[in-house]
Amino acid sequence: MITEELHSIVKKMNKNGIIISFNGSFTQEIIEEIGESIKNYIEQDNCEMKGYEVLSIYIEQSQNIKNYFYKKISIDNEKEFLKLAFESIIVIGKEQDDYYICSENIINNVDVKGLKEKLNYINSLNKEQLKAYYKEKLKFGKNNDLGAGLGLINMARKASKPLKYLFMERDEKYSFFILKVNI
Repeated sequence: MITEELHSIVKKMNKNGIIISFNGSFTQEIIEEIGESIKNYIEQDNCEMKGYEVLSIYIEQSQNIKNYFYKKISIDNEKEFLKLAFESIIVIGKEQDDYYICSENIINNVDVKGLKEKLNYINSLNKEQLKAYYKEKLKFGKNNDLGAGLGLINMARKASKPLKYLFMERDEKYSFFILKVNI
């Protein structure tokens, strides 16, 4: 049965233009290895300018997943902690002429409202306003949110479309946060 399911997953990934995917616990070594794979693919695709942006967004999203998880998720049961770590995924794909980077990770339910407000505000700004907002945050902002504020602004500045996001409640304590950035 697993072989049929795996084949079905691969077919769905191909249908959705997914080039690279990773599901599991994010470490610095894994982030770097996937980054190398992205660079190699982009070089073969002859799309260097977009390739730099794709790599930059991938690094930002994967670092956000790693940093948030290890600094904000606290569970006394090590087995449950490791299980939650494997509920993260990142995919890089291609739709027509655009690349996309889409990630999903666990966040605390108490962080959903603030993150949603931040994303809505960022999506309401045009490119010039985003640039000014980024500079303002860089100069005056407190970076007490593990860097996600500047990172989200920077991703929106590089994106060809507004940031797409979704929150799905996992249980009474955690939700899934899904973020898609088109380049």
